[in-house]
Amino acid sequence: MPKDEFDFEDPMELNGVALFTDEDTTDAMCECFIEEFMRMGYDHVRIFALFRHPHYIGMNMVMQNRGEQFVRDRIEEIFAGWGRAVTWPAPFVPKRPPPASPAPAPAPPSSACSCGSTTGCCSEKSPAPSPKTESLDPTGSPAPTYYL
Repeated sequence: MPKDEFDFEDPMELNGVALFTDEDTTDAMCECFIEEFMRMGYDHVRIFALFRHPHYIGMNMVMQNRGEQFVRDRIEEIFAGWGRAVTWPAPFVPKRPPPASPAPAPAPPSSACSCGSTTGCCSEKSPAPSPKTESLDPTGSPAPTYYL
């Protein structure tokens, strides 16, 4: 059978199934996610970043339903159970430049530009490009920049 086709009769085919229950399984699910990624070598900061990323649906659902503090506490508990210390970094606060003073009033339009045009083409300058900031993916690695 070709790999692209799905066979409902194949017992070895991977099938995902949703189970609906009245029981709240958020705690067990959260613990499982944390332990799984911890065993793969992720540190607590990277695991927490995965909980914040919307593409990790189950982990993000825990974050939305229970909040950041619940996730941090669970990460600390799981890591402590495995004998690993957790020290959360200080929150990152980007430095903001001081507010700019109001721009001076534009000069009245002149009748002619130095090139002889009446539109003022020479006095207009293109805006300076914005400084590039390095973006990070959920695991803390630099994310690639795509130019489309």
